[in-house]
Amino acid sequence: MYTLTYQKVTNQKSFYSVFTILMVSQVLGEQDCYGEKVLVKERCMKSIKLGEPYIPPTQSCIRAVEKSDMTCICRILTTEDQLEISVAKTLRLADECNKPVPAGSKCGNPLSV
Repeated sequence: MYTLTYQKVTNQKSFYSVFTILMVSQVLGEQDCYGEKVLVKERCMKSIKLGEPYIPPTQSCIRAVEKSDMTCICRILTTEDQLEISVAKTLRLADECNKPVPAGSKCGNPLSV
């Protein structure tokens, strides 16, 4: 009886440890691309600006996108970001720069704008 209970508690602790590690990794991973998001917004605003026609990216913009995790950037776009930039144009930009965001990925907040 003691062995079974000890094993059950140990398994629960292992589960919670793995769960915690995965959650911390996800949060840290998202934090890692905030700088990339700022860089892409700065260098590519002419291409992704909301309410303006799409303009092909400059070389500076292309280099920024090539260095960035566009899937991560898409995932962390805020409602405030979406007041400035178009998610559709951001996805197009990523695709044109050979950094496509996989279909089904979260990109922005679907309830905003």
